[in-house]
Amino acid sequence: MKARTIKFFREGFYAVLLVPLLGMLVFSGIACQAGPKGYKGNPEAVQWNETGIKMYQEGTYDKAVLYFDRAIEKDSSNPALWFNKGQTLDAMKRFDKAIEAYDQALQLDPNFADAWSNKGMSNYDLEKFDKALECIDKATAIDSNNATYWSNKGLILLALQKYAEAVPCYEKAASLDSDNPKLWSMKAYSQMKSSRFQDALGSADKAISLDPANPLPWGYKAKALYELRRYDEALVAFDKGLALDPNQPALWYSKGLTLESLKRDSEARKCYDKARALGYQF
Repeated sequence: MKARTIKFFREGFYAVLLVPLLGMLVFSGIACQAGPKGYKGNPEAVQWNETGIKMYQEGTYDKAVLYFDRAIEKDSSNPALWFNKGQTLDAMKRFDKAIEAYDQALQLDPNFADAWSNKGMSNYDLEKFDKALECIDKATAIDSNNATYWSNKGLILLALQKYAEAVPCYEKAASLDSDNPKLWSMKAYSQMKSSRFQDALGSADKAISLDPANPLPWGYKAKALYELRRYDEALVAFDKGLALDPNQPALWYSKGLTLESLKRDSEARKCYDKARALGYQF
């Protein structure tokens, strides 16, 4: 999400390493929403809905909304059609309108867990985090075995800076979808923000074992090792991450901080210079 720069040494490590890396993770799929739903009923509505789903999958969202509206004209009492419209409006970043569509779906089916989850994440995108949490709690109450809901709840709690409360959400999500490396990375992040560095190291290692080509968990592993004062091992992890993506200024800057802790100041300056060259300001 939105990076916040803090220019103190210790807090700077979080701001520069963790927040930009969290942004990478979020936009690669951790903030999850359920996709459009199938529909059975009015034959014309079925046709319009199927066409809307096709347009949605092709990324032509403005056309998809028109087709979902046509389907709704034929059967306004079906929550799936309103849900599909909301999902498409979300993709268009029209979050307020998406929430209105989800509300219509939920009036028709108050136990529509995906609609509660998606409504929660629309509120999250509007930075209405308390409302988002209320919605996602509705989703988990209806279906407590959905990894996406728990992951989304964790993301909302992180936004509220309730880091210790986010940890069990990611623990639950990872237990339900144990082969998802992004969940293990987010678990590592929440554990680090809760000062559980040894646990974070284990979670980062799990994420790496599932997706060794992703620089994100290598950065989290490096941060955990840094906090455990295992500086030489942290440098190895930073180098692994930079070998995978050398254009990450956050990793260069954070590697510089680690080198500075080892009193290797000339090497640290080179890392800071590299971070500046890649556009990071500090």
